[in-house]
Amino acid sequence: VPMHKIPNVPLGKVQQRHVVRIFFPRLYSADGAAMVSQENLALIYDHCLRPTLAEVLPEFADRAPTSYAAAYMQAKTRTGGLAFNTLDVPWNRLEEIATTLLAKLQGQMAAFRDAYFVHELRGTKGGTIHDGEKDWERQMAFEDMFEHVDVNNLNPQEWLVDVALTIGVEGHVVTWRESCHQDLLRHLMPLACPQKVAALTRNKKKFHFDRTLQIKELAGFRATTANFKDGGEITYVQAYCTEKNVTYQLNPGVFRRRQPKELLQKKTEQKIVEDLDVMSQVFYECAGEGDVEGRDGCARLEIRIPLDKAQDSLVTLPRELVERCVVAISRRVWW
Repeated sequence: VPMHKIPNVPLGKVQQRHVVRIFFPRLYSADGAAMVSQENLALIYDHCLRPTLAEVLPEFADRAPTSYAAAYMQAKTRTGGLAFNTLDVPWNRLEEIATTLLAKLQGQMAAFRDAYFVHELRGTKGGTIHDGEKDWERQMAFEDMFEHVDVNNLNPQEWLVDVALTIGVEGHVVTWRESCHQDLLRHLMPLACPQKVAALTRNKKKFHFDRTLQIKELAGFRATTANFKDGGEITYVQAYCTEKNVTYQLNPGVFRRRQPKELLQKKTEQKIVEDLDVMSQVFYECAGEGDVEGRDGCARLEIRIPLDKAQDSLVTLPRELVERCVVAISRRVWW
């Protein structure tokens, strides 16, 4: 069962990008949503979480809401959204809180049994930049990545990690050639039969092209290799160009996908024209026109592998393979 389909709730966070979730596998239903009902959330807080805090952190008695209903009411905003308060928990009490909470969940009802914690770290790309050809830099990057995790208590074969390599040329946008996708995959999976690698690139369920500028020869790709025979231990491969960061928006904005019907109404048509002016200015600056320096783009290759292989994988790529697989275009021409 994919992890994201198991009912779970966020319980706390460490710094900004580390979320601690608690999963309830006995609440899983093959045809249901991965959500915990309001009724169950009330049971968890009223009969398990709040009593745990009262037992382990009695000094929090004046800070924890009296009930789930009171906490929900307190978090609700005028617009109907939710804005949550937080409680800072001392690190040396966390283990006792976790043990006590799981014990109370176990005794509360059968559906809460076998609950477990999951640590979700998101938005860490670029947080451990290093020179892959230097052993000590790889080691330091690994330690930085897992500074909040006791790796000695992990089974490295059960953990997967993404390792990436970035290729850039100053003043240029570097991207991948479609004609060299198979060469790249054969290098990453040297034991794989060339005919099977070719077949993988034709499998639309496991291999997806990411074309650039609608030009056939310029394209990245995403490949699922988890069940690929002789693929080593690589489960996923992605090759793309970082120039897409220019148009990426967390929420729909000027670079959002447009609908044909927007051209049929004067009001929305005028808005599209205005947005085009904004987009043009962004690309104009990326090209280095005006008083700004401009923006480059890099070819990036990512592989997903078991944790114990992370420090020795994708250390570098042969120079001749790089020269064959990528193309560098002046950023002024590109943008």
